[in-house]
Amino acid sequence: MNDHNSGQLTSRVDIRTRPVGVPPSIDPDDFWAGPWNEAIKRNGDRANSDARYLDLPPIAIAVGERVWTLRRGVDTLEVVPGCESSSLRVAIDEDAFSELMQEQRTALGLVIGDRVVAEPMANALFCAWDPVLRSVLDGRGVYRAGDVTLQSTDGTALDLDQQYRLGESVDDAAHFLAEAGFLVLQNVFTEAEMDAVDADLARAVEDARPDDGTSWWATTRAGDQYPCRIIDFAQRSDALRDLLADPRFLAIGEVLNEGHQPGDPFGEHFSEVTAEGLLKRVDSVEGLACLPWHKDCDRGGHSMYCSGLTVGICLTPVDEAHGGLDVMAGSHRANIARAQVDRGLDLPSISLRANRGDASVHMSCALHRSTHPVSRERRVAYTGFALPQQGGGRPADTSQSRLQRERAAIGDPSRGAKLIADTNSNRPRP
Repeated sequence: MNDHNSGQLTSRVDIRTRPVGVPPSIDPDDFWAGPWNEAIKRNGDRANSDARYLDLPPIAIAVGERVWTLRRGVDTLEVVPGCESSSLRVAIDEDAFSELMQEQRTALGLVIGDRVVAEPMANALFCAWDPVLRSVLDGRGVYRAGDVTLQSTDGTALDLDQQYRLGESVDDAAHFLAEAGFLVLQNVFTEAEMDAVDADLARAVEDARPDDGTSWWATTRAGDQYPCRIIDFAQRSDALRDLLADPRFLAIGEVLNEGHQPGDPFGEHFSEVTAEGLLKRVDSVEGLACLPWHKDCDRGGHSMYCSGLTVGICLTPVDEAHGGLDVMAGSHRANIARAQVDRGLDLPSISLRANRGDASVHMSCALHRSTHPVSRERRVAYTGFALPQQGGGRPADTSQSRLQRERAAIGDPSRGAKLIADTNSNRPRP
C-alpha cells in the first residue's frame, strides 16, 4: 500500500488507533476544554482548512440543556457556547456524544440509529461535518486530489484489471489488495457448493417476513415486494457455514498475512462469523437492493476495526446483466467526505467482474456500490474477516443488541427521510 504521507510502499493495512471496548463516558464541558483543545493544537489548522474546502456552515450541537456551535475560524476551528442564529441544530444525548467523539459511531451512524433529534437538513449538515471531526481528533485530513496514488511493487502505475487465484502470485495479490482495496479470486468454490448455498438462500427468502427484523425488502416496478437481504444468513445456511470453515475460505483471510480471522465485516464488530444473503431482482425500484457509494465503516468504528475484509461469495456472475460491484480504488486509504464522492474524485472507479464460484474481496473502508441487474437476477453471500481484536474486548451484549436493531432498521424506508439532498450545496445525500 502506498503511504501518501511518506511516499513509501508498505503492505500494512492495520490502521487502528483505538482499542475495542465500551469507551468511557465523556462530559461535553470537560471534552471541549480538554481533549478537544489538545487536538485543536495538533490538527486545528488543517481541520479548519478541511471545513473551508467542504464549504461547511456552522452546526449547533445540543447535549441535554447545553449547546455549542462548531464553526470555521480565521486560522483554526472554533467551538463556542450557544447556538448562532444562522446555525442548523442537532440534539443528542451524552452517550451519543461520547460515542461520536470516540468514533464508536459517526454522525451518520447516530442519524440512522434514530439517536439524533433534528430536521433533515440539520442531519445532513451534521453528517457533512463528521470527516472534519476525524481530521481534528484523529489527524486524518480530508482527502485532496493526488493524496493517493496506485503503484505496483516496482513503482509503476498499478494495473487495476488484474484477477488472481488462491495460492498463486501470493505477494502480488497481497500488494494489489493493500494498494487498490479490492481483489477478485477466481474459481474458489465449486458449482455443487454454490448450488447448496443457493438452495439455502432460496429457503431463507421464502421464510422471510417484512417485520421479522432480519431482512431488508425491495419492490419491483410491477409492485412485487421481496426480501433483498437476509441479515442472519449464516445462521440459516448449513452449506455456507461449511464453506466458511473450509481451508479455501480461510486462505482468503491469509492473503495479506496480517492475522485476519473470520469475523463480522459489516460494521457491528462482533467476533462471531456472520454472513448476509443478497438477492437483486431485475426492475427493483424501491428499497435497498443496491446500495450507493459507501464504506462498511461509514456508521462508525473505523479507528477500532479497519481494515477488515468483506468477502462476496458469488452465487451468480457479477457483470452488467446480473448487476455489478463497483469499487473506488485506493479509497480505503483516505478520509473522504460524501460531498466529494457526489461531485467526483480523481480515484478510478472499477467495475468488478466475476463468475459463479469466484470470491470478491474489498477492504471494509473502501468506497463501493452495487449496480442494478439489467436482465438476470443476482445472488451473493457476503461475509468476511476481521483483524485480531486489540484492547478492552468486545462491546457489551446490550450494545450488540442495539447495533443489530440499527442494522436491521437501515432497510426501513422511513429512515431515508432523515437525510435529504441539498441541491444548492455540496452536502451529502443519504
